[in-house]
Amino acid sequence: MASRDVLTFLRGQKLSDTLLRKLKMKFLVVKGVLNDAEAKQITDSDVNDWVDELKDAVYDTEDLLDDITTEALHCKMEYSDSQSQVLYINFCEGIKSRVDDITDTLERLAQEKEVLGLKEGVVEILSNRWPTTSLVDECRVYGRDGNKEEIVKFLRSYNASGNKIGVIALVAMGGIGKTTLAQLVYKDRRVVDCFDLLTWVCVSEEFDLIRIMKTILKAITSGTPDDNDLNMLQCKLEERLNRKKFLLVLDDVWNENYNDLEKLQLPFNVGLRGSKIIVTTRSDSSQHPKLEEIGKEIVKKCKGLPLAAKTLGAALYSESRVKEWDNVLNNKLWDLLNDEILTALRLSYSFLPSQLKRCFTYCSIFSKDYEFEKENLILLWMAEGFLQQTHDMKTMEEIGDGYSLVEEMPSQMSLLKGLQKLSDYIVGKQSGTRVAELKELSQIGGSLVIQELQNVVDAKDALEANLVGKQYLDELELVWDRDRDDELESLEVNDDSVVDQNGEEIFLNNLQPHSNLKRLTIYRYGGLRFPDWLGGLAILINMVSLRLWNCHNVSALPPFGKLPSLKHLYIFGLRGIEKVGVEFYGNEPSFVSLKALSFEDMPNWKEWLCLGGQGGEFPRLKRLHMERCPKLTGNLPTHLPILRMLVIEGCEQLMARLPRAPVIRVLWTHSRDISEWKELPPLLQTLLINNIDSLECLLEEGLLQRNTSLEDLTIRNCSFSRPLCRVCLPITLKYLNVEGCEKLEFLLPEFFKCHHPSLRNLIIDDGTCNSFLSIPLGNFPRCRFLMIGGLEGLKFLSVSTSDRDPPSFGILSISRCSNLVSICCKNMKAACFHSLELYDYPELIFPIQGLPSSLTSLEIRSCDKFTSHRELSLMLRPASS
Repeated sequence: MASRDVLTFLRGQKLSDTLLRKLKMKFLVVKGVLNDAEAKQITDSDVNDWVDELKDAVYDTEDLLDDITTEALHCKMEYSDSQSQVLYINFCEGIKSRVDDITDTLERLAQEKEVLGLKEGVVEILSNRWPTTSLVDECRVYGRDGNKEEIVKFLRSYNASGNKIGVIALVAMGGIGKTTLAQLVYKDRRVVDCFDLLTWVCVSEEFDLIRIMKTILKAITSGTPDDNDLNMLQCKLEERLNRKKFLLVLDDVWNENYNDLEKLQLPFNVGLRGSKIIVTTRSDSSQHPKLEEIGKEIVKKCKGLPLAAKTLGAALYSESRVKEWDNVLNNKLWDLLNDEILTALRLSYSFLPSQLKRCFTYCSIFSKDYEFEKENLILLWMAEGFLQQTHDMKTMEEIGDGYSLVEEMPSQMSLLKGLQKLSDYIVGKQSGTRVAELKELSQIGGSLVIQELQNVVDAKDALEANLVGKQYLDELELVWDRDRDDELESLEVNDDSVVDQNGEEIFLNNLQPHSNLKRLTIYRYGGLRFPDWLGGLAILINMVSLRLWNCHNVSALPPFGKLPSLKHLYIFGLRGIEKVGVEFYGNEPSFVSLKALSFEDMPNWKEWLCLGGQGGEFPRLKRLHMERCPKLTGNLPTHLPILRMLVIEGCEQLMARLPRAPVIRVLWTHSRDISEWKELPPLLQTLLINNIDSLECLLEEGLLQRNTSLEDLTIRNCSFSRPLCRVCLPITLKYLNVEGCEKLEFLLPEFFKCHHPSLRNLIIDDGTCNSFLSIPLGNFPRCRFLMIGGLEGLKFLSVSTSDRDPPSFGILSISRCSNLVSICCKNMKAACFHSLELYDYPELIFPIQGLPSSLTSLEIRSCDKFTSHRELSLMLRPASS
């Protein structure tokens, strides 16, 4: 309650610290009933008055502590040269009486809580139990066949509601069989065949978001993620789920925190339509069927406003008492405020814990539509004393998980010598706003962005900024003018520009950081060369990530290969680079820790000198990106032993042989020299082929078919010159995209003749073909999504199935084929697809006859010749036998 300075000051005034101890005890007595009081004050004016008096007492206490702290610091500064810590001043007069007054008030409030019927909250203690798994002994399960079939039907169905991801919740009291039912469904062969990915996670009492996401990733990738960063895990999960139809079971969910569940849900939105989530949870609400009835009435009061419904839903999510739901339904606020959204917000506010209510109401000082940064708001809460100290030794800044980002920097920042967090510093030209103001800020840590560095007048200012002395900084970004890109492109070389460039070189050299720095980014630096410290082993020994963006004038790269900790190197928009040679590597071995290397937007780069060596230049490299380097020729590194991803795009002159990469999983290439390809890497899972000649040979000769790992193939911007004799694709292929290809009439007829047993997604988008196309759906027994779009020249489309093996998949999407006039569906008596989408067909003639009876969703847009409901009924009429 009081800081060490306050207690020292009180002892120095010969006042007992029992004063504050007594005050603290009185606060604890009333704090126990505060949640109950906050809930009842809306309808009980006596309780409302009681809460107001308590707030006044809290404010009086805060004022008292502020006065004591201020006086203690003042005296400490004045008597700092004294050896005695006992400060004899007259300030203490009146302290005791002020404490006594507040204590008396709290004692009276404590007595009144009994009269008002305020009760203390109860904390439920949860027991430890073994986690569940997906295994089940079906022979010992009886009486659940009906429930099981109903859930299986839901899981196999298309989400007719329009939601991309379907969620089913199994809610009941503990021990009734929710988990067993989920296990039965999870193992059902009909369900397993319906999804690309299936994952089971036991959540139990502790809803650890990091653990849950790592468990899901481990199940999907068969590896153990080593990240504990929520953002990185969400991004990885999103990447793995993209274009996949998945089933996720979250078993035994106890947590009822709406925000936690929303954070968990975010990465799943990239999955294909038809993906499902099963949640099993125990809740007392199952014992109160009246909650559903009350909930429907509350929804009516929201009058169709999504924000109001979502707000109240989040607030009542963990509330199982009928009385509390009734209080919301029959609350007088619905009549008083005459605004459904304001009412919903006010009612949901009543469910917040008391320590959060002050933080929430503080935001009312901001004007409507005011955009504030989370970190800045937390600092304001800290200044008001709203944040509560925890027991895990974290600072208030760490508790708040952020710091201030400002648009206009205050002048004379150097006076804030104790500042620990500064996210953004904007350099000005006036006194008090120069970069030298950072000189005394030796305690700042975390991340720092220094902007508008073009405003530096004197390179000595950079030296005075003393970045080399800021040992607590982890991440640093140095940014020149945001509008400088165009200026640097058009800059003519003259004496003045050379002077400016030399000045920037000296200036950047003076911004040498401390050796503890881990991440460095340099934007729009205009010098001709980078400083020596940028490749210095002793200076950047801990550097993990380095990004260079749009430094257009630099003509050579530093010896980054010498940095022992460097894992990520991104080089973007360095237009002055023409050659990357031995200077890039430094001493051998080089790049001993590098995992990701990216070269992008380097229009004048012509040569990359690769040194080779026993272990290769990049022994730990996992990802290599080379994009939009149109003049690059020559070779690539020859041996990359653990490379997982290679992306080559927009490098038209690069004819190099692909490196030896035995464990590569993802390959994007435009290499035209396909004749040298003997075998694909054995573990290759994703292949993108872009703008390649002689693609016919690749598809006919079985090179792709012999690979037993390939699951995702994209053919982009290719042109076919002759009809194919056959199409040989691997049976493991699940996703096929054909994008922007010409003369598809040479590919598609032979392709559609072949059986593709594992294909889940087929997309043929943007290209040219002849007027007729026939698609036998029976050759795609597991297809879930088929899209035909943007095919110039296509006029007649036929879609058919066979009696022998009719498919059952979700979506057939046909769009943007501007010449299409007729679609014919043949032999659709069996269940074939659930959703049909038709977009942008000004010439399409209706009706389309023979659509399957399984159709649950039909979406038609920009089809001008479709005009009446009668035509729609003709389309939906079952096909004749």
